[in-house]
Amino acid sequence: MENNSEEPEIWDEHQWEEFMRESDKRTEKYLRLMDEYKDHPDCDRIIAINMGWFHMLSETDCDEKHGWLDGYIDEFEAGEEWKQITGYDPIEFDDFEDFPLYQKAYEYTIKGINLLKTEIDDIKDDSLDAFARSLIIPPAKIAGGFGFGFEMESLGGNIANCKRGLTAANRMLTALQEMRDKKIINSSTFSSLYTEGKEVRDELAIYIVEMRERFRRGFT
Repeated sequence: MENNSEEPEIWDEHQWEEFMRESDKRTEKYLRLMDEYKDHPDCDRIIAINMGWFHMLSETDCDEKHGWLDGYIDEFEAGEEWKQITGYDPIEFDDFEDFPLYQKAYEYTIKGINLLKTEIDDIKDDSLDAFARSLIIPPAKIAGGFGFGFEMESLGGNIANCKRGLTAANRMLTALQEMRDKKIINSSTFSSLYTEGKEVRDELAIYIVEMRERFRRGFT
């Protein structure tokens, strides 16, 4: 008997990155539309049309706008459906909170937050804003990647998610250097924060390399 079942495509980290970028764009577009039309009496309909959410519209509405976004919406929703059926159970730890790299990144985040609250709460500067925004991302992305799991079907998503954490860690270190140069923090504070932050960044980079190797072995 012929087997007509199709295995889901296994996405690599680059396909997952593209999927996440498109998701980011759609989130930004939705927030922009919400801000623009929040006081409009037909707010929901306008947003649904602009977002391409035709299942939320009447047949008349769909006839007005149906077409230009169809291919993209179909691809996006197919990606979401595929993602939901893979499962994200991690295999090496019972919980991300037990994962040593997450613990280190989380503890560093708490240290950075305490610094912002207790020592430089009254200072306004772009480098401080960049540090604060980037500080919380690495542990969040490690935890989020852990949710994807380590199976081949979703490992690429784990890698892509952690790469976002790595990018944030690099921004965080750059911001620290700017804070030192502007004398927002002293040399001792900089040295401590930078050394520990670099450890988190470097270990996260190694972790990504290890997951890439796991992914590569899955195809050999």
